[in-house]
Amino acid sequence: MLKKKSFYIMTLIIGIVLFCSSFLLRGEELKTISGILIGIGAGLIGMSIVNLWMKGFEEKNPELVKENEIEFKDERNVMIRYRAKAKAGDIIQWFIMGIAYLLIIIDAPLWTILITVGGFVLYHIICLYYMNKYQKEM
Repeated sequence: MLKKKSFYIMTLIIGIVLFCSSFLLRGEELKTISGILIGIGAGLIGMSIVNLWMKGFEEKNPELVKENEIEFKDERNVMIRYRAKAKAGDIIQWFIMGIAYLLIIIDAPLWTILITVGGFVLYHIICLYYMNKYQKEM
């Protein structure tokens, strides 16, 4: 547990360094790099603070953590999560096609349309692969 806590402390320090170093970069040509450093730094700071807070909560309430872990691994909850992921995948596939149609309507470059449609096709290829894999296993 200490190792994980130290990892989050290190990411917090790295986030602060990146965030502060972004203000040292001046000039138009370094504006993009400065924005990237601010984004990455702020993300690391937020992630680290939340994870350190969660580690403190886990240390104060070990029985609640154990109960949540058992509930997380429960077969019913696993099936519910898998079903939710499948439904989200179904919704996202049609959302991607909607984006492709929108790109066609606004006369976007052909490569953006092809990448979007390629994502849709890739989704179906991955689905077929895993359906075949799971049919052989079960």
